[in-house]
Amino acid sequence: MYKITGRRPLDGGRLKEFHVVFETNWRAGAKRMYLVGNFTSWFPGFKRMSRREDRAHASLFLYPGLYAYWFTADTDPQGFMDDDNPSVVELPNIMHPEKPGIKGSLLEVRPPEDPFEYVIHDERDPAYLHRFKGYIVFRLRTGKGVDQAELVAGKAFQPVFTRELPFERVFEFILEERALGDVFSYYFNVCSRGECLSYGFQGVGERVQPIVVSKKEVKGVEKPRWFMGTIYYQIFVDSFYNGDPSNDPPLKITRVSPREHGYYGGDLKGILLKLDHMAELGVEAIYLTPIYPSGTYHRYDVSDYLSVDKHLGTLEDFSTLVKALEEKSMRLVLDITLHHTGACHPFFVEALEKKSSSKYWSWFNFTGDPPSGVFDEALKLLRECDVKGFRSFIISRGFSRPFYESFFNNWLMPKINHENPETLIYFKKVAETWMRRGVAGFRIDVAHGIMDEWLRAYYAEVKSLDEDFLLLGEVCDYPFLYGEYMDSYMNYWLRYWLISTVVLRKHSLREAVEMINLQISSHPHHQVLSLYNMVGSHDTKRIKTLVKGDKTVLKLLTAIYFTLPGSPAIYYGDEIGLEGGDDPDNRRPMPWEVEKWDLEIYDTYRFFINLYKSVEELRHGFADVRICRGDVLVVERRLERRLIGLFNTGDRAVDPSECAGLAGFKEIASSTPGSKIPPLGFKIYLESKEA
Repeated sequence: MYKITGRRPLDGGRLKEFHVVFETNWRAGAKRMYLVGNFTSWFPGFKRMSRREDRAHASLFLYPGLYAYWFTADTDPQGFMDDDNPSVVELPNIMHPEKPGIKGSLLEVRPPEDPFEYVIHDERDPAYLHRFKGYIVFRLRTGKGVDQAELVAGKAFQPVFTRELPFERVFEFILEERALGDVFSYYFNVCSRGECLSYGFQGVGERVQPIVVSKKEVKGVEKPRWFMGTIYYQIFVDSFYNGDPSNDPPLKITRVSPREHGYYGGDLKGILLKLDHMAELGVEAIYLTPIYPSGTYHRYDVSDYLSVDKHLGTLEDFSTLVKALEEKSMRLVLDITLHHTGACHPFFVEALEKKSSSKYWSWFNFTGDPPSGVFDEALKLLRECDVKGFRSFIISRGFSRPFYESFFNNWLMPKINHENPETLIYFKKVAETWMRRGVAGFRIDVAHGIMDEWLRAYYAEVKSLDEDFLLLGEVCDYPFLYGEYMDSYMNYWLRYWLISTVVLRKHSLREAVEMINLQISSHPHHQVLSLYNMVGSHDTKRIKTLVKGDKTVLKLLTAIYFTLPGSPAIYYGDEIGLEGGDDPDNRRPMPWEVEKWDLEIYDTYRFFINLYKSVEELRHGFADVRICRGDVLVVERRLERRLIGLFNTGDRAVDPSECAGLAGFKEIASSTPGSKIPPLGFKIYLESKEA
């Protein structure tokens, strides 16, 4: 069952999000239980439930929206619905828009009917008040019933942007920092159907006490960090290029299209030898899937966090690559698995061997003891990291689920017990080691499955070492609970709403705009710029395959995601039209024969990368997203100048003047020549400096 028990209180008696309490029966034999939902990417681990007698409890603060949830025991991905809630809903499969939705128990949170009961501003939350490049941004969040708002800070200011969300509206005010004193006070006027009241420190009223803030306490950045608007290139290392055949694994795949599971032979020297390709493309940061020793070709089952897999090269090879990247002004981001280790990791092997007498026993969540005697043979295989032999052993003995929590019940990926503080100390040292080796950040695998308080502590510890070190989380659905735990996340949210709307036609453009605005309004601007915006990754179908080879659609998607705020990311091969289906076919080897490249697609990527790097408004500008005529997506970016992108998702041509006033603007990009925007076409305009 769930109950909405009220709303989070703020200073002065104001109210914020809704407090939702979840409760269910404790499952017999379970050691741990978890609350799972679209708010945890449908994955257990982030929200552990507490036990009170025979009941499990958890709570969240949520904004209005439609949610789905269930409960799991000991991270079994096969959860169970809420027995006390008969309502079931199917919500989108954010990571895989081409697949059916996901069903769960329905949770619906709506704003109060009285519009003046739902007005929110939290000066301590950077999503509502932050600074960026000489500006201070104020946001006010309301229900749809509030139709006008103004900011009173010395004088009255009208909102620069008004964003429509699914159940709410956000008014955004952007003031030059120099216009405000070292200590400034402000309040808002809000109107609904002609009735106007004010909102200040104590909430809504006729004569309100202003909110008083010291400018030095306003969070944000004056100079954007490197990851706040950068261009990524993701490499699945084994599939990129084999630069050193002497370190090849003994067995390699023979079928590459469609790709098989198994080693192809890509390595660090291969990346080094192909750096010119990335430099010519215009890439600024490279993200590598795991490079650590492991027992598989994908290397997400790590056996040593401080070294390099022998089939990829050596630490010396790694150092050579880092130096070469520095010479080309590129940064390096490594994938890291903080959710689980590999079964070959010596900590896990010792825990299996010595059981509760091992200091590493409490590093993992064992649900029972290893089968006595039987597992001796398995230990030998794990010490040798013979993954194939270990799998055969498991099958031959008829074992089903592991006797420890793991990633999707995978025997090779035992889950780390994040309640053990030693794990935090260790992984801080891991981060420190790779920082010294020249790494600029980590992409955290399965971040949505890591305990919330551990993630928070890890973020603080790493940032205490280096504020510029990026922490980029894998979060696959409703990512808005994760803002304080990481700098950025993989933007599957944006990818879903673009592909499901433009390509698959599963949603209206209006729905997509509301969901994109929900994302923009839920984070401070500098964090929005940090979002890893992509149309594909090593876990999804290739974008050219999804659009069925339609290059008109592919160009439209590329234009949109290079214009929206965030950091555009290219999955290796997408830039030359590489195709591929589900895992592992989405990891086909990169073809290096230019005659196999789709040069039309390659030129499109190069054009938009150059445009992004040459127009400051695209890299760092404030953003507004709206809809015109029902089928035209309008994206406005604003800094010193205004930039307007018009993207026609409909089936008839559009006159740009229908959707924007363009006096003083010049066209800087267009899908086709001519004055109109054709179906699935676009035009982008930039305000002239004289205007």
